[in-house]
Amino acid sequence: MFGCTYLGDGNPASSGNVQSVTGQTGSITEGKSYSYLYKQGPDNYVDYIGPNGGTIFFKSQDNRGRAVNYNGQSNNYRSIHSAFIFGALRNGSNTKNELMGIYMNYLLGGPEVTEQLADVKGLNLIAYPNPFSKRVTLNLSLRKDSYVRIQIYNTAGQVIRDLLNQNLTEGSHHLHWNGSDDSGKRLANGMYLLRVETPMEVINRVVILIN
Repeated sequence: MFGCTYLGDGNPASSGNVQSVTGQTGSITEGKSYSYLYKQGPDNYVDYIGPNGGTIFFKSQDNRGRAVNYNGQSNNYRSIHSAFIFGALRNGSNTKNELMGIYMNYLLGGPEVTEQLADVKGLNLIAYPNPFSKRVTLNLSLRKDSYVRIQIYNTAGQVIRDLLNQNLTEGSHHLHWNGSDDSGKRLANGMYLLRVETPMEVINRVVILIN
């Protein structure tokens, strides 16, 4: 299901397991690296894994596989399996916010940051404050009249909120999201992906909800 094979338990935190992880060449995280909470609570018995149809995209400093992505046997779904705890990564030249964007864009099959089908960018989105607690404001700018759809995804790649689905006029538009799903249920703390689509462009933005 996850395209990987369990290879071992790892060591107790006192001995240490993951000091850092490095994105592998040709993988979704190529060029990315993060330090980890080494010899601390999250570093207790961190499994090491190998590929079983999937692709290792993160290895730790000891060259052991720690994360695998998989497209399914028939390329009919996507999954990510990580042996380490995402929240225990440290922000540096690469950030966790950026990494979550890579994860979600992979799971959704979309571009890493933005996809433009026109020579001149006609769409812009700013989300603030970010992180947010009560609500996040979306400032959407259009260079011309356009159909716009805004959906919000969770980290499992599921649409949890259909925020906008209509034609908008040229100029600036302000929307708000209060951190609830389509049923009105308040969502848990975490990272969510805002996906904005027009006939000419797609933009993805990661926002962080803190209750």
